[in-house]
Amino acid sequence: MYAYFRKYDYKTICMPASWRPSRGAAVEGSDVDEILALAGVDEMTIPPPLLESLMARDASEVTKECDSETDAATCLDPDFTLTKETWDQYWAVDACGQDKLKEGIDAFTAETEKLRDIMIEKFA
Repeated sequence: MYAYFRKYDYKTICMPASWRPSRGAAVEGSDVDEILALAGVDEMTIPPPLLESLMARDASEVTKECDSETDAATCLDPDFTLTKETWDQYWAVDACGQDKLKEGIDAFTAETEKLRDIMIEKFA
């Protein structure tokens, strides 16, 4: 995504923010693998525990992996205009995206209902 945005000069900031242990939570050091792999993107949102993990590493372990000019030059993806029609085509075959959207909406709805119940109990 970073390479694509840079190749076609999209005026946007790439800012990864949700980090998962890439090799499993039980593997030492895997908590920051994704951060290290994306070192050099425009900006990152990194929670304090992961900043502490990074600070505990030797500085030589942290190298710039993403470079806007190099990544743009190696991007082979064609540019395209996202229209309602192309969006519908992509969405129709994205079962994972559909599942995750439903999961997110269901979780948000459940938390909203919990909050409503708390407010009713507290203020009714």
